[in-house]
Amino acid sequence: MPKQSLILGHRGLSAKHLENSMEAFRAALAAGMDGFELDVQPTRDGVCAVLHDEDLARTANGSGILRKLKAAELPLLKNGEPLPRLADVLELPAKLINVELKSEPGWQQALATVEAAEALDRVLFSSFEHSEVLQLWAACETARCGFLWELDEAMELSAEELADLPEPLWLHPPLKAVKVTPRLWLPYADRLAIWGMKTPAEAKDLPFVPAVLIADGL
Repeated sequence: MPKQSLILGHRGLSAKHLENSMEAFRAALAAGMDGFELDVQPTRDGVCAVLHDEDLARTANGSGILRKLKAAELPLLKNGEPLPRLADVLELPAKLINVELKSEPGWQQALATVEAAEALDRVLFSSFEHSEVLQLWAACETARCGFLWELDEAMELSAEELADLPEPLWLHPPLKAVKVTPRLWLPYADRLAIWGMKTPAEAKDLPFVPAVLIADGL
């Protein structure tokens, strides 16, 4: 059977549902996706919550900076759900969950939550803050960890810079960058998690099969 990429929903099935909600995560699995990507950061009392922005106003019925609020003070999401906790999301039967670390420092709470759920084998940690990734990886060598790059950063990477990265490290470039220089990324296909697409079909012309594709929908 030909090799296939794992397909993850970006913040759940965010093309049709409120991002980073349990509704969106369940919908991604129901649609046949292998899992999903989500964003985590800690509350003031150390609960690892699922939220992209620092402020709650865009997706919740209220406002405030997440890290300044206690978990019990969090408002409901705009779809009426409680703001998800990572511990609750890890109970869903996903093959792979990409946990993006948003708030610095926040890796301690994320790692502790994943370890408590015995879910290390189903989680891929990533962050644009590479120091966060390296600290987490140093604390738990069995954790799968990856570097995220914005488009301009990924476009400036050289073959030498990628070759110098630790071999087990996953790489998370945007699709646009990979399409410009596919040969640069080809040697890392088995640990590539490519993001920045509406559907996985946008990556069909790549000359290799990436390990993971992260898309808004199918």
